[in-house]
Order: sequence, then C-alpha cells, then structure tokens
Amino acid sequence: MNNGEFQAHTEKLEALIQRVNALPDEDARATALELLQSTMDLHGAALGRIVEVLSDGDAGRKSLAELGEDPLVCGLLVLYGVHPKPLEERVAAALEKVRPQLHKNGGGAELLEMAESTVRISIQSTGNGCHSSPDALRQVVEQAIREAAPEIAEIVADGVPAATEGFVPLNTIQPARSEDKNYEESAA
Repeated sequence: MNNGEFQAHTEKLEALIQRVNALPDEDARATALELLQSTMDLHGAALGRIVEVLSDGDAGRKSLAELGEDPLVCGLLVLYGVHPKPLEERVAAALEKVRPQLHKNGGGAELLEMAESTVRISIQSTGNGCHSSPDALRQVVEQAIREAAPEIAEIVADGVPAATEGFVPLNTIQPARSEDKNYEESAA
C-alpha cells in the first residue's frame, strides 16, 4: 500500500465516521462509535506491545527503527501514540535525509521552530541546479516531513514566495506598439 492508497483509506474511514455520527438512532450511533473505539483500543494495545517487544535487543530496535521510517507504518504508530522516535527527532531526520538532494539542486532547508502540530522551516535557494526553484525545494522538504511526521498539520516555509500560478498583474500588460503589429499585415 502506498501513501495515496493509505490516504484514500483514511478518507473513507472519515466519511464512514461522519455517516455514523449522522445516524438518527442515538443507540445505533453510540454502539457503532463504541465498536470503533474498542477496535482502536485493541489495535493500540497490540501495537504498543509490538513496540515494547521490538525495543528489547539490538535486532529488534533496528527493525523497529526501519518500521518507524516506513510511511505507512509510521502513520499507524503515530495514530496509536507508540512511535519510538519523538516528533522533533523525526522532523530533523527528514530534513537530514533530503539535505543531499536539496544541495544538489542548489538549495537547503533549516528547521526554525516546532510548535504543537506546526513546523516552521527556512528554504534557501541559490538558483543553481535543476529544479531549484524555492517552490520545488519546498515540495521536496514538505513531502519528507509529512512522511516522517504525519501528525504535522501545517508546514510554514520561510523564504518561499507565495505561489502566483499564472497570475499576471494588470499593470504589466501593455498595448502593442504600432511597429509590433506586423501580424495584422501578414494576416491580410
């Protein structure tokens, strides 16, 4: 299962929870939500135990570290509150992981601040290298952070101008000068 499929499954779960919350029968709604919570509690306890067992011994810790870096498993460990690495460490590792790619593309990133579910980073771009626009660098950094720390709700990137996506300011549009109207003569 890739990240897109995982996202689709979580969206489907959210939609189903919304449908349960909209049930007119209060008893049915309460029972369905209790069933969901009991299932999550069971899964959380089992995942917690798996993390505990893997934490004992070098081979287990190595396996647990690998699982914690897998985007799919990482999301589940975060959801159940049993991820073996603290949030700050995962974000720092994500930045370190993409640092060579950023450098190759003429850029860099620095963690400035973390507050609750928001990360503030600084993106630097020298303009040298392929795909070195600040926006392209930001996308690389954001993807790495979201894979390592799916609980992050917002990533603020200093040094990246707001995207204009095709916007042309009206004051830059000038009428064609008469000497530039050769196209009218050639069309006739």
